[in-house]
Amino acid sequence: MNLFRLLWPGIQRQWRWLLLGMALILLSLVAAAFLLGLSGWFITASALAGAGLIIGLDIFTPGAGIRLAAITRTLARYGERLATHEATFRLLAELRLKLFRGLLNRDEYSLRQLRRGDALDRLTRDVETLDHMFTGVLGPVAAALMLALAVASGFALMGAAPAAWVVLAVLALNLVAVLLIARAGHHSTRQRSAMEPVQRMLATEGLEGMEMLKAFDQAGRWAGRLGEHNRRMIMLGRTLGRLDAVGQGLTTLIGLGGLWVVLVAGLMLTDAGTISAPVLVLLVLVMFALTEAWQPLPAAWRRLTACRVAAERAGDLVQSAPSEPNTSGPMCMPRDHSLETMDLGFRYHESLPPLFESLDLVIESGERVLVTGPSGGGKTTLALLLMGQLSPVSGCALFGGCDIERVDPDTLRRSIGYLPQSPVVFRDTLANNLRLAAPDASEAQLIAVIEQAGLLHLLNALPDGLDSWIGEGGADVSGGELRRIALARLMLTDPQVVILDEPTTGLDAASAHAMQAGLESWLGDRTVIMISHDPALVPRHDRSIRIGTEPG
Repeated sequence: MNLFRLLWPGIQRQWRWLLLGMALILLSLVAAAFLLGLSGWFITASALAGAGLIIGLDIFTPGAGIRLAAITRTLARYGERLATHEATFRLLAELRLKLFRGLLNRDEYSLRQLRRGDALDRLTRDVETLDHMFTGVLGPVAAALMLALAVASGFALMGAAPAAWVVLAVLALNLVAVLLIARAGHHSTRQRSAMEPVQRMLATEGLEGMEMLKAFDQAGRWAGRLGEHNRRMIMLGRTLGRLDAVGQGLTTLIGLGGLWVVLVAGLMLTDAGTISAPVLVLLVLVMFALTEAWQPLPAAWRRLTACRVAAERAGDLVQSAPSEPNTSGPMCMPRDHSLETMDLGFRYHESLPPLFESLDLVIESGERVLVTGPSGGGKTTLALLLMGQLSPVSGCALFGGCDIERVDPDTLRRSIGYLPQSPVVFRDTLANNLRLAAPDASEAQLIAVIEQAGLLHLLNALPDGLDSWIGEGGADVSGGELRRIALARLMLTDPQVVILDEPTTGLDAASAHAMQAGLESWLGDRTVIMISHDPALVPRHDRSIRIGTEPG
């Protein structure tokens, strides 16, 4: 996604903070130039007055101006930090929410295609790179341009028109130099920016898979691959560092060249009596301050390229995410809790064989159906289609007689509960993990669903009960306990339709039968779809359906 297209909605909402920050950046630069120029004028005028060349020098007004400039510069720089950081933090917070909403709009299959580390990088590192967009690119560049125009106007008003033309010429030459440096470093900057997430991916995947790498004696090869990648990044960094140095050298050379031209022109104007000697010194020192304001420009253009790469990566989370179901027309309200497929066809990719072709299936409201079949036969895919998480290639899926794509998404999510094969728990307390499904659930309700899920032994063993922390990904509980925590969370949602994908996976026979008993009483007259390879370990069902065929 284009950088400005990605940031523009946030800029529209935060334009006041951004404008204030830019104004304060300009004010601090103007105050710094005024401080330096006025100090030079005052020192020179005082020296000439001491030599008797100037009579009746007012020392109070310039002294007050110098103090005012110093205080203004300090306050403006402090205020600029507050304003620009406030604007930036607000922009990044809005951007992260926008990207997260993009992830929420993705279907189950597209979410699985995202590398965990890569998606996290886009939400964190790439968004943080955009932090430089205002503080390191727009602010300094705009302030330097406006300062140059302000100085040129000031020189013209002081009667030093040649010096004003020199400022404009130096500004034009600096812009040309910066554009040349930016063009020279464009490819290297993009290449290095693209290599940074790969570097982090190689490091994290290498650490996560270290046992496997050692088992196959590939740890050294992986380390060599990471080392080679780092070496290339270091070389690109050195190239960009040299370009930055060349760019700053060029802007300094052009600025100092302009300073000498202003000095020569000023001497001629002084000889002609157009300006005084103190004013000549003021012109030269202001020109020197202006040269310093141009120093950040070469690096700013390189940061702009890095921001564009980061925006492309982060924007992909939104741009390539499938949209919500088309709800522009009238919504359809399900009449009951039945599920149906009509002439349903689906494949994950054009190059892959179809999982379903003309599948017709009817599950009546309150019916319990067991879905069996070989691995890879499409059982979980069928569940995702019935939930509206995937869109069929042909035909349609119906909920309560309504095309799922015409049902309000919130109604659909509240009505259908799903226990996936690989449930997720967060690094939080047991209570908070359960309350993801029902934020207002009482402790009594939590304990009730824990008992139904067969988890009382875990609750009694935890040191702080419901307030005990669960490790990231359920690292400190068994696989069976993890599934039952997810089941207890599902029970809190109280859906009318329940889809259980391998509910007894990871459980021994005794635990599976205990879960059966809890599920039997909870399922009641709900519409239930159970996916399992072992029908003996799932609750009672009215009939079974076989999906897919054995390979070969």
